[in-house]
Amino acid sequence: MTILVTGARGNLGSRLVATLAAAGCPVRGSARDATTLRLPAGAEPAELDITDPGPAAADTLRGVEAVFLYPVIGSVDAFLAAAATAGVRYLVLLSSPAAYEAGEFDRPIGLVHRAVERAVAGAGLEHTVLYPSWLATNAQRDWADQIRTTGRVAMAYGDATVTPIHPDDVAQVAADLLTRGTHRARMQILTGPRSLHLRDVVTTVGDVLGVEIPVDDLTRDQALEQAKGRMPRPILETLLDVAAASIGQAAPVNNTVERITGHPARPFRSWVETHRADFERN
Repeated sequence: MTILVTGARGNLGSRLVATLAAAGCPVRGSARDATTLRLPAGAEPAELDITDPGPAAADTLRGVEAVFLYPVIGSVDAFLAAAATAGVRYLVLLSSPAAYEAGEFDRPIGLVHRAVERAVAGAGLEHTVLYPSWLATNAQRDWADQIRTTGRVAMAYGDATVTPIHPDDVAQVAADLLTRGTHRARMQILTGPRSLHLRDVVTTVGDVLGVEIPVDDLTRDQALEQAKGRMPRPILETLLDVAAASIGQAAPVNNTVERITGHPARPFRSWVETHRADFERN
């Protein structure tokens, strides 16, 4: 059984390819430009644009029984039709709680994910939708540059709550679903083990580095100005509104990771310990 992992260059796709290859599963990792892929031994590279698959998709899908689908902006209908024609039996779709959460499901991030979910549901393939909580790697994306260069973090809504999840846990859940039928529900909501305030997430990074990392509180307008050019304004506005709405509420926590993988969800600190070099001062 060959498994196709789309988005194999990405944070989660690359980990999933490595997890499957380490377990001895035949795995094919795809990207729009296959020359950019850095796959582990035993994994096969493939070139594929899932929004414009073309005739070459038949080769990429040859012998594939299960697919991990990374969400994209644009239609995936042609790819899903090619997958069904090729005999794909099962698909895991990576989505986001933004697809159903209040304040997000009808705004840009939620709408993108809901569109892909509708396409998958309409394709007639057996599938499971994964909804991972706040990825631990968001800390690197959002704050690593600030911490390395200034030793501080400036943010709005530092008392907002999240449940950081280790990306390896997401990859292991996806690998289980792709290789075993036990937990193939319509959807699986995944969280880390503990609800944290954003400022406490920063504190954890500092604890691992052995330094104090002060948090400078920004107003909403200051945060919008600081992030200008880094992401579309409607996306940032949605993220800020969601953060503001979470203040005073614990972020959801569940045991899905342990139920599927057999081990408790890894704490955020364990991810920081592995990636501390990303935050160390220049």
